Amino acid sequence: MTKKRKVLIGVSGIFVITLIITLSITFKSNDNVILSDNTNNQNIINNSFLTLMLEQSDGSYQESKSNTWPSGNYAFNSELSRCENGGELRWDRENGIVELLSNKSDACYVYFDLYNVVQISNVESTKTYNSITVTVTTSGGENPVDKYYFSIDGGNSYQESTSSSYTFSNLTDNHEYTIQVYAKDTLGYESNEETIEVTTDNYVNPVVNSVTATNVTNDSITVSVSASGGTNAIQTYYYSINNGSYTSSSSNSYTFSGLSSGQSYSIRVYVRDTTGVESNVYTINAETENVVYLADVCSNGNNLASCITSFYNTYGTDTTKLYYHKSSLANSAADNSYRYAGANPNNYVCFGSDAASCPSDNLYRIIGVFGNQVKLIKNTSIGDYAWDSGNSNTWNSSTKPDIRTTLNSTFLGTLSSTWQNKIATHAYKVGGMSYSRTNTAKQYYNTEVGSSSSSTPDSMKIGLMYVSDFGFAASPDYWTTELFNYKSAKSSNWLAGLSEWTISRKSDDTNRAFRVDSTGFVDGSNYVFLTYAVRPVFYLTSSTQYSSGSGTSSDPIRIVV
Repeated sequence: MTKKRKVLIGVSGIFVITLIITLSITFKSNDNVILSDNTNNQNIINNSFLTLMLEQSDGSYQESKSNTWPSGNYAFNSELSRCENGGELRWDRENGIVELLSNKSDACYVYFDLYNVVQISNVESTKTYNSITVTVTTSGGENPVDKYYFSIDGGNSYQESTSSSYTFSNLTDNHEYTIQVYAKDTLGYESNEETIEVTTDNYVNPVVNSVTATNVTNDSITVSVSASGGTNAIQTYYYSINNGSYTSSSSNSYTFSGLSSGQSYSIRVYVRDTTGVESNVYTINAETENVVYLADVCSNGNNLASCITSFYNTYGTDTTKLYYHKSSLANSAADNSYRYAGANPNNYVCFGSDAASCPSDNLYRIIGVFGNQVKLIKNTSIGDYAWDSGNSNTWNSSTKPDIRTTLNSTFLGTLSSTWQNKIATHAYKVGGMSYSRTNTAKQYYNTEVGSSSSSTPDSMKIGLMYVSDFGFAASPDYWTTELFNYKSAKSSNWLAGLSEWTISRKSDDTNRAFRVDSTGFVDGSNYVFLTYAVRPVFYLTSSTQYSSGSGTSSDPIRIVV
């Protein structure tokens, strides 16, 4: 530090300290000289061993006769202050005092310059789990600040900076740190030193809250993970099955495939955040479906309707996703039908083609067995059509282009006579019903074709599904849910997914009919001249025979032609 040198005048005689111990002279403005004897902690008020020199307005120094330290704008001059026998005079920035360290008799001169030193008026901090940023505010001073000094190790070392802010990094989380700061002006005069204590934030680990098996088949399990980031965001998900090695993914959903049917699996999941910190490991057990296929009970040439009912009688509901709607089955149609229900039953049929690999346009699905006939619905739509472009919902008397004509003329004509002959002429009840948002599948069934129906049958080959067909295609848990609120059943309803017409019309409104919305609910407020998707529905003849196939989309059921 370079300071201006002063002329010393009026220096008094030498004062000698006759203590052969380590001493610390501590003093502040307006305080008496205090000699601290570190061996017995006794404070001795005595200034006879030193000379206090104060700068005057003309730049000279004069001895002070006061027994108190100078007040006002004075600054300790470390270059002029000295002791005769090697004692060290040191400025204690933190406490604003001068210390004498000596182990022998000594005589000391303490110089103070008439100078306005910059002061640290405030120290603020911000923090994270591994860093602390300190910002210093200064005031006063004859000259501007040149450097700032920051310490986090008890003053053993200081980080020098020209900025009033400094960040300590790579710290320990949830740990208290003592930080000391001071400044020097352009002449090298030091400010007061301020100390603050700051505790870093606690690091919050990511957490896996839950893992759910969202889709289970006979050979695969899909899991969905609900996880929360902590201090940092989640970056990677890790999945393991039966204690195998983990597979990493950026997605919170993962499918384990190639599994065995009817087997229980232990699935483990954890996550890592952007800094590599790991969460807890969450474990669930999930069992693949114990799936059996129609081929397990049917042989080439067997009656198809009988095959399906025998399939149910042999294996029941759990493995077949077939439900026998007898009177004792709660909330069912109670019509002794056998209906497929749930997310994705193996009810695919290849119709209209005998190609080795069934074309996608020829895939149909079995709604169920009604009496001795199997009822099919096309897997995909044949296009968007008006229910009746003449704005009349009388199914069998329209003179305008309508779905009935499109299905039984245009669509039917795309099939060869061989396949047309496999379709039975069926009496579809088309009398209609009133619309209520509170109706369940059972209530729709009763009004459409069941005990409350007053419909006059219309005999034809091709029709559409009933609202009740759609309702009973959902898992039985939803059969008590109003179909207006069937959105929640969509993932458990194999018929859901299209915005499409049904054959059911409104009996109390001559130009409206029912449709299924793509989100999975039933809407009865649709004008019949509007266009929606159309999927042909028909009954196979009672003599239709099973040929082969498991019923999956890749191996659909084949019939004898």
